[in-house]
Amino acid sequence: MSHKPALAPATPNRGLLTLCIITLCWSVLVLQAGGFTTSIHAGMAFLDWPLSNGSVNPPGWLTEIDKFAEHSHRLAAAILGILIIIIAVMHSRAETRRRVRFAAYALVGLVVMQGVLGGLRVLLDKLNVGGEGNLKAVCFAVGHAVNAQLTLALLAFIALSHSISWHTAKKDTARKVRRVGITAAILVLSVILAGAMMRQGHWTIWVSSPSEGVFLPSAGEGHVWWINALHRSGALLAGLSVIIFAVMLARRGYSLVRWSSLIVLLSLQVLLGILSIQLPNNPHVRTVHLVVGAALFSSLCATAALVHRRAVDRRT
Repeated sequence: MSHKPALAPATPNRGLLTLCIITLCWSVLVLQAGGFTTSIHAGMAFLDWPLSNGSVNPPGWLTEIDKFAEHSHRLAAAILGILIIIIAVMHSRAETRRRVRFAAYALVGLVVMQGVLGGLRVLLDKLNVGGEGNLKAVCFAVGHAVNAQLTLALLAFIALSHSISWHTAKKDTARKVRRVGITAAILVLSVILAGAMMRQGHWTIWVSSPSEGVFLPSAGEGHVWWINALHRSGALLAGLSVIIFAVMLARRGYSLVRWSSLIVLLSLQVLLGILSIQLPNNPHVRTVHLVVGAALFSSLCATAALVHRRAVDRRT
């Protein structure tokens, strides 16, 4: 006997929406703290994990910038984990839509994975295990960075599922719009992956020359040059796909905020990327570049999910 998905509630659950928005805002702070830690190369300010120098209040963390960055990131991440567990529990009790409940449970899984990846990044660093290379720690650090983006995107989708936009979506069967939205999200994630490899492996090349263009590095060689070139040139392709997606949304009657926010975030992201090249010693520019990239990716994923709902299933 088949079971049909439960019908969406007539009105959004304001309690769950508020909880999701609060958690989403806090997750941005966690991402900012983690990005700043990486920007100032403070990821190994403490050699142990999950405690910091064996304590939740290690000496010097309020006075030394590297220790403050890393420990505040850990504390904020712990609070985020608690908030997401609360989201899952509340959804198990108050949410009737099966897919949304499963999304809340999956969110817990992503957060647990995020903690494990962060811990392995520290424990398997060459400062702890010895040796000259640091490939294992870099791989876990890249996974930690990308998983954070996926966590934020899933949380954005769950929040959207409790919004008025989700509950009042009008029927739209444009398959092409869905495909372009998914393609844009994949391309942006690919650029984020290349950026994470640059940051975590310390393979960032800031130098550019007018003859080669601002998006191509004019120094470096081998895989370091290629990763930087892919990140910069890939951003052009991803940006074009975002613009096409936004134009399609505008033409099909989606709200101004829905499609214009993508353009605004994209424009800001490109500007910050250029500033990162021009101001290589400014960690704040690189950190904001990371956060805006996460906002763009999360908005893309949430909007693509909204388009999919309008085209396929109005009940979840």
